[in-house]
Amino acid sequence: MIDRHILKIHNYIYANDGLSNSETLSEFLKLFYCKIIDEENNNLLFSAKNENEIIAIVDKLFNTLKNKLKNIFDTNDKINLKKSTIIFAINELKNLNVSKIKSDIKGHILQKIIDRSYRENRGQFFTPAPVVDLMVKMISPKKGEIGGDPACGTGGFMFEVLNYISKTTVITTEDILNITFNDISKSLIKLIIMRMMFEYSCEKFNFSVNDSIENFDEFMRYDYILTNPPFGSQGKICNSKILSKYDLGIDEKGKIFKSQVPDILFVEKVIKILKNNGRAGIVLPDGDFENPSLKYFRKYLVENVRIDAIISLPDGTFIPYGTGIKSSIIFFSKIDKNNLTNLVNNNYKVFYGKITKLGYSFSKHSKSLYKKDGSIDEDYTKVANSCLSKNNFSDNCYLVPIQEIIKNNYILSENFHSPVYKREIERIKSGRYSRLKDLAKIVYDKEKIDNEKIYNYIEIGDINPYTSEIINSSSILGENLPSRASYIVNTNDIIVATAGNAIGTSKQAKAIVSEEFNNSICTNGFSVVKSEKYSPYFLIDYFNSKSFLAQISKIKYGTAIPAVTRDDFENLLVPIPNDIKINEIENRIKKAYELRKEANELLKN
Repeated sequence: MIDRHILKIHNYIYANDGLSNSETLSEFLKLFYCKIIDEENNNLLFSAKNENEIIAIVDKLFNTLKNKLKNIFDTNDKINLKKSTIIFAINELKNLNVSKIKSDIKGHILQKIIDRSYRENRGQFFTPAPVVDLMVKMISPKKGEIGGDPACGTGGFMFEVLNYISKTTVITTEDILNITFNDISKSLIKLIIMRMMFEYSCEKFNFSVNDSIENFDEFMRYDYILTNPPFGSQGKICNSKILSKYDLGIDEKGKIFKSQVPDILFVEKVIKILKNNGRAGIVLPDGDFENPSLKYFRKYLVENVRIDAIISLPDGTFIPYGTGIKSSIIFFSKIDKNNLTNLVNNNYKVFYGKITKLGYSFSKHSKSLYKKDGSIDEDYTKVANSCLSKNNFSDNCYLVPIQEIIKNNYILSENFHSPVYKREIERIKSGRYSRLKDLAKIVYDKEKIDNEKIYNYIEIGDINPYTSEIINSSSILGENLPSRASYIVNTNDIIVATAGNAIGTSKQAKAIVSEEFNNSICTNGFSVVKSEKYSPYFLIDYFNSKSFLAQISKIKYGTAIPAVTRDDFENLLVPIPNDIKINEIENRIKKAYELRKEANELLKN
């Protein structure tokens, strides 16, 4: 019943007062806490004789709230709602006894509202509930331990910690004081404080409003940290004074970086504030786990913590919350140097998990997904249980020795270590094969653009990946060509996309250049392959094979635009069947292209 009343109030405020979702939540909470304070002061609202008296009582109650929370509310803060909206909300709340509602029910209700309020364009503030649930289960916080989140946003991790502990014991003020909320946004900390009062009727808790990266000196030592820090190149840290305080703000030659992404500094921050044997779970973009340029970061991790687990999240995990960046979770423990060295020398194993379902659809307007039996359609519980129990291993739950990670340039990504891709490469190596660079020439010489010449320009979108043909090009004057226009292609060249979100999937663009597109210029998102040992028909068949896609999936890197390095592309393994089979493949593919050309001519005529 309270669920219905609260959502009704929230929706009324949103519809009638012209506020954003987050502003609506803030104003709703102000009213709700006025109701809580009223219950502590003889229920004055219940006995109010008219609307003017209700407004006067609400003003008085809000002033009481501001006095209680002087470090959060300013003296000029007020309830920013129409009088009619305040009256509507109070009439809905008047007959509810909020103090008797259990904290877990309050938390469930508020989580629904927060989900709605911070869903749009606020990905940096919101971590989906299933991901929070998974991370808390993996960390398994215990009563009496000290925990925190240095980039807490709406406070999801720490509230779920309290919920997790409450399943085995009664939450006390001490439990609440054992966790720390920190965020750069005062409005979010204000929300957390009001949420704490809402769920636990508690006015004592640890919080701070500051930039965790800038305020590096931290005397608190934590048993565990759970966080989803801000990441991405748009918010790079450029202040040399701040960077100089971090090992990861300085390059291997001792020179301060010009800039550093915040997620990397957050990881070092977390390591520094953990106790010995303290543990952490951090959401990071996949680029941190695989980009060649970030090898130094991964090496720092291996040399400073025991990496307990890497959990790959589905591609669309954060799409409903404002970002499509592919991410994974790293779990690690802070171990003293001597013990850590012994663990590395003894080749300890890292757990890897791949989650494919989180119980909701990966779209802007996502919805919950259920199995036929009515249960939530997710597999993260299975992955967490496999990690915690150290059994039930599979292609999605497996162990990788740390020395294997070290010898492979400290690459930590789940794709790279996937047993599925490993088996495919082992299968190739069990037979006859060659490296791509031994079968073909890869073009690297970029065309010098003539500004007065008209070029036929081919983009990745001009390829039909299912028929492996170029279906379009654009006639563009040289001076108007985009800077990515790079390589001249000729008849029978093969162009293969080596950058873009589709690489490693059946949608990866690839095509044989037909006579119609001879002497065109293509984007640098392609690699241009000139087949030398076999016909282009044999190689285009390879570029459509699961052997090729498995290798691309393993070696691709990057979050915003996945890509393959030049060296990795050249060294792709190409299975070489016997001559009869090669001839059969070439004839079949050649015939398919001829039939398609004939069909196109018939359609044109």
